[in-house]
Amino acid sequence: MRSRSGSGVRLDRILFLAEQTIMKHQDPVTALFANQSENFPDHAWVRDNVYAAHALWALYRAFQKSADFDEDRVKANELGMTCVKLMQSLLECMMRQSEKVEEFKKHQRALDALHAKYSARKKLTVTADSEWGHLQLDATSLFLLTLAQMTASGLQVVRNFDEVAFIQNLVWYIETGYRTPDFGVWERGDKTNQGIRELNASSIGMVKAALQALNSVGDLFGDGSKGSVIHVMPDEIEQCTAVLESMLPRESFSKETDAALLTIISYPGFAVEDSELIEATRETIIASLYGKYGCKRFLRDGYKTVLEDGSRLYYNKSELQQFEDIECEWPVFICFLLLDAMYRKDESDVERYWRQLDELLVVCPAGFRYVPELYKVERDCVSGEKANRGSQPRAYDGPTPYLWAQSLYVICCLLYEGFLLPSELDPLSRRMAAIERKAPCEVQVSVLADSVEVQEELRLIGIHVQRVDELDDVFSVRPASALAATLAKLGECSKLSMTGRPLERDVGILSTSRLYQVGKKFVIFTPQFMDRSRSHLMYDIRILMDEWGSELTYLYDAWRPRVQIAAGRALVVLVVNKGMLSSDGLSSIANLSMTRFMKSTVTGTIKKISNGYIGGARVVMKNVSDFFRTTAVNKLEFHDDWDETRSGERIQLLAREDKRNEKASMDTPKGQKGAKGGMKRGESVKDRSAYNAVHKASMRHRSIVLDSNDSGKSKQLSDENLVQLRLAYTRGGKASLDPTNGAPTTPEKSGRQVTISSSPTIRSSPISIPISSPSSSALPVLHESPLQRSGVLHTNLRATGSASSLSDMSGSVRLEHSQLEEMGVGDVVEMLRETSDLEEQTTLVHYLWMKFGADYDTRLEEWRAVTVRELMEEVYEKACESREWSLIRLTSGLLRKRLDELPKAVTHLLVRQKQLTVGMPSKKEEAITCPKTNEELKDIMYRAYADDPNAFTLSQEIIVYLGSLVRTEPKLFTEVFRLRVGLIIQVLASELARLRNLSAADALQNLLTISPFEMKSMLFLLLSGRLLEDASEGGEGKGARTGIGSFRKQIEERKSMRKSMRAEKKEDRDSNESGSSSKSLEESGEESEESGESEEEVFGIWLRHRRIDGALNRVPPNFYATLWDTLHRFPQGVRVNGITLHWGLTQEMTRREIKFALEVEEVLNQIPEPEYRELVIETIYLVGRLEKLTTEYSSIPSDRPIDIDTIIQRANAIFVEQNRQMETEVLDCCATGESCDGARGICKHLYDSAPAGEYGTSHYIIKSLCSFFMH
Repeated sequence: MRSRSGSGVRLDRILFLAEQTIMKHQDPVTALFANQSENFPDHAWVRDNVYAAHALWALYRAFQKSADFDEDRVKANELGMTCVKLMQSLLECMMRQSEKVEEFKKHQRALDALHAKYSARKKLTVTADSEWGHLQLDATSLFLLTLAQMTASGLQVVRNFDEVAFIQNLVWYIETGYRTPDFGVWERGDKTNQGIRELNASSIGMVKAALQALNSVGDLFGDGSKGSVIHVMPDEIEQCTAVLESMLPRESFSKETDAALLTIISYPGFAVEDSELIEATRETIIASLYGKYGCKRFLRDGYKTVLEDGSRLYYNKSELQQFEDIECEWPVFICFLLLDAMYRKDESDVERYWRQLDELLVVCPAGFRYVPELYKVERDCVSGEKANRGSQPRAYDGPTPYLWAQSLYVICCLLYEGFLLPSELDPLSRRMAAIERKAPCEVQVSVLADSVEVQEELRLIGIHVQRVDELDDVFSVRPASALAATLAKLGECSKLSMTGRPLERDVGILSTSRLYQVGKKFVIFTPQFMDRSRSHLMYDIRILMDEWGSELTYLYDAWRPRVQIAAGRALVVLVVNKGMLSSDGLSSIANLSMTRFMKSTVTGTIKKISNGYIGGARVVMKNVSDFFRTTAVNKLEFHDDWDETRSGERIQLLAREDKRNEKASMDTPKGQKGAKGGMKRGESVKDRSAYNAVHKASMRHRSIVLDSNDSGKSKQLSDENLVQLRLAYTRGGKASLDPTNGAPTTPEKSGRQVTISSSPTIRSSPISIPISSPSSSALPVLHESPLQRSGVLHTNLRATGSASSLSDMSGSVRLEHSQLEEMGVGDVVEMLRETSDLEEQTTLVHYLWMKFGADYDTRLEEWRAVTVRELMEEVYEKACESREWSLIRLTSGLLRKRLDELPKAVTHLLVRQKQLTVGMPSKKEEAITCPKTNEELKDIMYRAYADDPNAFTLSQEIIVYLGSLVRTEPKLFTEVFRLRVGLIIQVLASELARLRNLSAADALQNLLTISPFEMKSMLFLLLSGRLLEDASEGGEGKGARTGIGSFRKQIEERKSMRKSMRAEKKEDRDSNESGSSSKSLEESGEESEESGESEEEVFGIWLRHRRIDGALNRVPPNFYATLWDTLHRFPQGVRVNGITLHWGLTQEMTRREIKFALEVEEVLNQIPEPEYRELVIETIYLVGRLEKLTTEYSSIPSDRPIDIDTIIQRANAIFVEQNRQMETEVLDCCATGESCDGARGICKHLYDSAPAGEYGTSHYIIKSLCSFFMH
C-alpha cells in the first residue's frame, strides 16, 4: 500500500478539522447546520449555512486538485454532493415561501420577506414573520452568488425548470435592493435594535454581486438547455453601483462604517470596482474598528458587552455612548482581512493576519482549534479599556466554534497551505473587476423615420436615415413597454403560483440598448423615455431632445466591461415622427418660426449625434444593419417553447397590440373634435360680465400657496408677499407700472427675455428663453394624443392668453360674492357650450369643479352623463396639444395626475443620499428620507398639496428634473443633504421677479407658464451656482458667472461702484440746494442707465448666492462633524431658531453618523428664510472652527446654551455701527434706527457681504463671538 504524500496528510488534517468542527453539526437528512444549540436549537441561519457551503466547496475543489489516490476522488465527490445537498435544502426552504416572494416583489414589505433562518430538521420556519428581522437581502443575495459560483465550477445545484423559475423570481426579489431598507447582516437594522430598517451598503453590495454573477454564469443546468438562463436587468446593477459609490465607506444612517463591508470589497462579494474606494473603505475599517482580538462590528455596538441590559433586546439612545471603546471584537473579520490580503497578494499582511488569527484560536481538550464568536472586555477591565483603548485583556464568548468564522478559517487554511489558489474560489473572475478597468466604448445610435414624409424632410437638410419599414425583415422595432410585458413572463410558474417581473417597474436604457434574439428574429426596443403618454413633459420637444443627450451620456459612462452586461456594444434606436417636426393643431399665427425652431432643435441634435459627440459622450451613427456584428445580443428563450416560433409569437402578440394602439392614435384627426350638430358655437365669451366673475374666481385659486395659512378665498398673492419671497431687496424687486393703465408690467407687455447660458446637457450655445408670453412657449405637437376621442368641447387650439395677471385683477372692480351665488349652473354650462377658447373653457370647467365637485353631471349631452372630471380630462389633453403650460399644470394638479417619472426620480435622489421635503417651507413640509412605494409617495404628495393643484404639478416636475440631474450631473449636488422643493419654487419665482421687475404674484404666475425645458435649465443654473441674466432685445445674453473667483471680481466692481456713489453723495451734501443735488443724481442715473442693471446684479450677488444655497440646503465640508464637536464641548448645547441641539445628541450618535445630520436638518428646516439659514450655518461653522477661542480663552456658559441667533444679532449690530461710522449705504436703511426689510431684522447689506475679507460676514461674526466668549 502506497503511503500518502506530505501534502496529502496535511489536506487530510484540514478535512478532519472540518469534520469535527463544522460537519458534526450537520443534519444527516437535510444537510442543514444548526450551530447555536443553547439559545437557538434547530435554528439554521441562511447566512451561516452558505458560508459552511463555501468551506465544503473549497474542500471539494482542493481534493479534486490534489487527489493522490481514488479514495481522494471519492472524498471529493462526497464533499461535492454534500455541498449540493446543502444548497438544495436552502433552496427548498425558500421555495416553501414562494407566496412571500410574490408579495414582496410588489410591495417590498418587511413582513413579506423570506425568512432568515429555518428548521434544520424540517426545513420549515422557526419564528413568526414579526418576531425576527427576517428581511436580510444580503443573505438571499449571498445564496444566489454562491449558487452562480458553484455552477460555474461544475456543480449542478438546480435540478428542474420550476427551480429555475424560482431563481428568476429571486432575481426580481432582490433587484430593488438598492432602494429597499432591510435589517442588514446583524439582523437589527438601526443600531438601537428597535426594528428600524435602513439602507445598508453591505446588503446593496451583495445584491449587486449576486446580480452580476447570475448574469455571467449562463444556463444553470450547464448543458445549454433552453430556459435555464437567468435574466438580469443591467440597469439595476448600475443603480447598485451608484448607491455604493455614494455610501462607502459608510454602512447606513446609524453606522459610520461596519466591518461587514469587508464582505463586499473583497471575498466573497467583490462588488466594488473602484480601487481607491476599496482602499478607503478598508483603511476606514482598520482605523476605527480593528483591534487585537478582531474587528468591532460597528461603533457603540453593545451586543454581549458587560454593560448591556440582557433583559431587553433594544437600546435606549442615551445608553449607546457607554459602549464606546468596549465593543466586542470578532475574530471572523481577521479571516476576512486575511482572505483580502491573499487576493491582494500582500505577503506581509498575509503573515501578520495569519499570526494574529493563530493567537485568537481556542484549543479544545481534544486538540482542535476553534474560532470563537467574539472577545469581550470583562467588567473589572471596563474603566481601564475606556481610558486606554486596547490595553486590557479580553475573554472569548458566544458559540465556540462559531460556524461562520470556523468555515472561513478552513478556507484560510486551504489557501495558506497552498492547496488552492484564490482564483479557484472565484471561477467567475469577479475579483478582476477592480484591476481590469477599461475605458468606455462609443455608443452606437440609429435614427429612424416613422414615415416617408419625415424621411424626406430630414433628407432635405442633409440627414439620411432609414424608415422603420425599410429595416431588414430579421429586425423588428418595438417600444420599451413591450419588453416590460415580455419580462413579466420570465419566471412564471403555475405550480408555485408565481408571475414574472412586476409590470410597473421601469425598463432602463441599459436594458433597451441591446438586441434581443427571439427565435430567428432580432427585436430592438426603443428607450422608455420615447414611449408616448408617460407624462406631459414629453410634449416639450426640447425636454425630449435634452433627454436624448442625457441618456446617451449616461449610457456612455455606464456601459463598461465592469457592468458585465453582455459581450458587445450598446445600440440605441431613436424614432423621429412627424410631431417632432411640425406644429399641426396650433394656430398659424407665429407658428412658422416655431416650426423652424423645432426642426432646428431636432435636426441639431441628430447632427451632433452624426458628428460623433453629444453631451460628453462618444457616439457613432449608422443604420441598424451596420451595427449587427458589434452589438450586444441577449437571447430570450422559454423552456416551454416546443418550437422556435413560440417565444417569438409572444413578442409578436404584444407588438401587434401596441401597433394597433399606435395606429389608432396616429390616425385620429386633429383639430376640431366632437362638434355636435345644431349647437351654436361662438369664438369667445370673455366680454360677458358673468364670465368675468367666473374668471376672477378661478384665478384666485390658481396661484401657488406660499403659506399654509392662506385660505381658499385669500390665495391671491399681493405685494406684501415680496417680504416673504425676499424680493424687495433690489430696485428691480418692485413692480414697474405700465404707463398706459397703471397696472404692473407683466411679461406680455415687456417682451424681454431671460438668457440661459447653458442647458443641463448641451452646453454649446446660449439659449434665449422667452418667459413672458404663453404663446411663445407653445410648442409643436410631439405625439398625437394617446387619449384621442370624440370631445365634448369645441376648441380652437391656438395661443391663448392663459397667463392672466393676478395684479391686473386686483386693480379692477372686485367680484361680489352674491353675484357668484346667484349665477346658476345653467349659465356656466351655456357659456361652456358657446366658447371655443381653451382658456375660457378651462376657467369655466375649473369653476364647476370648485363649486359642484368633480363628479357633477353637467348635462352637456342628453344621451349620456358628462361629468366635470371628464371635461377636465378633455381640457388637459387639449392644453397638452397646444402647449399651454399653465393650463396643463392646473388641470393636471386638479386631476391629481402623478408623473410616471416621479418614483424613479425620487429613488435616484434618495439612493444617492439626497433627501427631499415637499410642501410649504416650515409649515406643511413633509420629508422623504427613505424610498417609498408608489402608493406611499402618492399619499405624501396629496397631503403636502391638498389644496394647491399648481404646486402639486410643479413640485413633481422639479423633483423629476432633480432626479435626472443627480444621475447625469452628480457634482452639482455636492454638500447638499436635503432638498426643499418649496424653497426652490420660491427662489425660482424670486429670480423671475428680479429679472422681470414683477410683483410676487405675477412672478409665481409667470413661473407656471414656463416650459419644462426652461424650468429644468433654470434649475440647472441655480444648482451650478450661476445666475439668470437679462438679455437686451436682439442682443446676446451675458455670460453666466461661475465660481468664487467670479464672485470676488464682482465684489471688486461693487466696491468701486460704492466708492463713486459715496463721493457723489458727499458732494451733494456739500451743496446748499437739495433740489439741484437730486436733479444731479437723477441725471447721473440717466447717464448710467445702460450699466445700472448690471450694477444692481452686482449689488445683490451675495444675497442671491445665500438665498440659492439656503434653498438648496448647501453646507460647508464637514459641517455636521464640526457641529458634533461643538456640541461635545458645550454642556448645554447650541440653540438655533429657539430650538436647542442638546449635548446628549453626541452620546446618542457618533460624529459622522447620518442620523445626527438628520437631527440637525430638522432644526435648520424650521428656518423659512433661506438667506438667514445660510447665515446661521456660517456662524455655527465658525464656532466649531474657532476651537481655541471657545475653550482656552473663554468661559463656556454652564447654565445656558450657546444662542446662535443672539450671536448673529450682535454681529449685525457691529456691522451697522461700523458702517455708520464709515458713512456707507447702510445710512439709508438700518443706520437710521429702523430695520430694513432683511430677513429676521438683519441688515440686507450684511446678507450681501462676502463671507470672507475685511468687511465680510465672518469678520463681524468673529467679533460677535469674541464679545460673547471673552466677556
